[in-house]
Amino acid sequence: MSIRKPNACNQLLGLVIAMPMLLSPFIAHAQSQADIDAAKNTIWEKELAIYKGRGEGDLSIYLNNTSERYVGWPPGAKVPADLTGLRKMAQSVSGQNQERLTMELADFTLSGNTAVIYYHTHRTVLPNGEPTDQRYAICHVWVREQGEWRLIGAHGRLKSASELRVSAPTLQ
Repeated sequence: MSIRKPNACNQLLGLVIAMPMLLSPFIAHAQSQADIDAAKNTIWEKELAIYKGRGEGDLSIYLNNTSERYVGWPPGAKVPADLTGLRKMAQSVSGQNQERLTMELADFTLSGNTAVIYYHTHRTVLPNGEPTDQRYAICHVWVREQGEWRLIGAHGRLKSASELRVSAPTLQ
């Protein structure tokens, strides 16, 4: 039995057939502006609902929209916390229903089944009713799991007094 060497034409044909399979993980899937807007609107509505629930002392909406693989870094925390930590926090604020804050969408990006949303919050009343003046920058990462958007990552930080006095240059 003799083994034939593939000729150049067969090698080229094999490469052409294999190339899409080899490159598919690295090719960005084009998404229409309508797809981006739909994801943005859906996720922003979820964010608004989460904070509305927080203001009523109920974090169940937050928990019900969170991935089992969630990791978040709340403002003031020394380290990030997983979903177990989020559940403990939810229990600790349960029934504290006096929080008042406003939210302002800053930006949004989408790539495939992953979305990142950035926004600002201004809290004027703590959950226990104590007046305050706290401004936060928030970043949430969402993934589409089985057709539903779920929060998988979070990072929030309290804005410093100097940030509030000086307007930062934009990168655009």
